[in-house]
Amino acid sequence: MNNVKTRGIKNSIIALVCFFLFQSTYGQSKIYFDKDWKKTTKEEARFYRVVAKKNDSLFYIRDYFISGVLQMNGHFSNLEQEVMEGKITFYDEKGKITNSANYVNGVLNGPSIVYLKNGKIEYTSEYKNGDIYNGIYKAATVKYLYKNGVTAKRIEFLSPNDYYPLATTVYGKERDTVYWYTSKGKKIGFGTYKGTKTINGLDIKKSWLEVTHTFYKNGKKEGVQNIFYEGKLIVENTFANDVLVLNKSLNPFTGKFVTCKYKNNKPFQGHYFVYHITQDYYDEYVYDTGKITSYNKYKSINRVIKTDSPN
Repeated sequence: MNNVKTRGIKNSIIALVCFFLFQSTYGQSKIYFDKDWKKTTKEEARFYRVVAKKNDSLFYIRDYFISGVLQMNGHFSNLEQEVMEGKITFYDEKGKITNSANYVNGVLNGPSIVYLKNGKIEYTSEYKNGDIYNGIYKAATVKYLYKNGVTAKRIEFLSPNDYYPLATTVYGKERDTVYWYTSKGKKIGFGTYKGTKTINGLDIKKSWLEVTHTFYKNGKKEGVQNIFYEGKLIVENTFANDVLVLNKSLNPFTGKFVTCKYKNNKPFQGHYFVYHITQDYYDEYVYDTGKITSYNKYKSINRVIKTDSPN
């Protein structure tokens, strides 16, 4: 009986010693990290971690900015591999919550919430086995709305410049609808698509500073096509049943538009300019009954146009 009691006391002492050793290692000391979350010294640290063991399979983790403000808290099931488990919450350097997510064995599962700076919810999502199932997924400049694991809507929310339009694409089974907006949120128009082919309405093709607006009817270009550079209209083409019939282009000398009629989709009578953006020069053509009667090339240097090869 005394031996049993002695063994029990010894076991209790061992367990107690192990507990205090763990507390000394994780509960009291700090693990320091640099800006890339690599272990470092206190002097080089940008973050530090405090660990407390919850049970045999879970560690309670609190990460802090070096200032002492909480950066993250939650549980790891594997401390060395940093396998997240359950709800994990993140904070900014002022201690305000930025987002929270739920993990199972290190994989996103369940609700995920992103917060605005004022503390209100910006959007929520639901994940299954690491993939978004319902709600919003936000990339650098685009938001995606998912329903039952399928993309239902794609929303551009950030424009690289004031001339670049934004698109909201609503996905259907056979046809998709794209709503076009200015960078300020004003609606420009919309078009319907089958795959990448425009069926009806407005289609917008975008580059960094040049934007082309084209209207379609039954899959063919119809009506006026506008081409903008830095937000300024430089070309106006008119189509009839996919055939170009009239071109109006900006004369860079006068600031007024010149006109050229087309026949069989080719220049026939009139005058037009072509601006080559990447090389920064203009071509000027004059046509008479389908033949070129005059051609000039003008080089634009510091916004001043000079004659390069006059005829």
